[in-house]
Amino acid sequence: MHPLWATGADLESFTAPLRENGLRSLEFEIDSNLSGWEQFEPLMEDCSKIGMEICFHAPYRPPFSLRGFRGNRRDEIINTNMPLWSLADSWAKRNHFRTEIVLHGASSKQANFAELREDTRSFIIYALEAFPNLTIALENLDIAKSGITKFGESREDVLALVTEINHPRLGICWDTGHDIRHGVSEDPPKEWLERVVHVHVHDIDDSGEDHFPLVFGKVPNERWVQLLMEANMEGTITLELKGGHLAGWGLERISDALVNSLKTINEVIT
Repeated sequence: MHPLWATGADLESFTAPLRENGLRSLEFEIDSNLSGWEQFEPLMEDCSKIGMEICFHAPYRPPFSLRGFRGNRRDEIINTNMPLWSLADSWAKRNHFRTEIVLHGASSKQANFAELREDTRSFIIYALEAFPNLTIALENLDIAKSGITKFGESREDVLALVTEINHPRLGICWDTGHDIRHGVSEDPPKEWLERVVHVHVHDIDDSGEDHFPLVFGKVPNERWVQLLMEANMEGTITLELKGGHLAGWGLERISDALVNSLKTINEVIT
């Protein structure tokens, strides 16, 4: 959710057709450098007033990157992230449901993979103690840009770290489109499905761009959500979009795509 989604319409009118087709939760990226950040907290309040559940995506762009958390950047990273994570934790205390926060693993131009894994591991252990009302969902990440190393691009790496830490408030955020972008179309193992606490569903267009509504059929979202239901997954399934991709679509096409995407997933869930 972003203030721009509700531009030109009141919040209740914008969300009404979406709620009728299964929308119950809205995910906010808590990055204070985002355009319109001053509108985020009031929007969270307004969303809550109309009955929406609120969950979160942790900031991950510089200066919020986890790189160096085990070393000389620990205090800097804590001080930079603390106000935003505390905001999410305060909402989790208010909420009457488990509140997830999606986390990206560390990334860097200089560090090697093993260092990034340990930075990510150390931050998760810190955050589980510092923010006791949040459930952390470690995401399988998109393909790294040239020259960048990321921890968390593969299912295997994410699952291994989550299993190693083995905490009741730590699980996986499964981004279905990222799997397809990595060329991974196989159904995940039982061990993965049982650790998923949050899901990002979206589609990929003919040029390979992701974070579209479910209109292209490039990602097996329905099958994978069904597998999660069979594994008794409890958590949030978010339609994760990049609004800029839809700039030329027209309001009616956008509305239809949002409604139909939510309806598609809700039919699997129910």
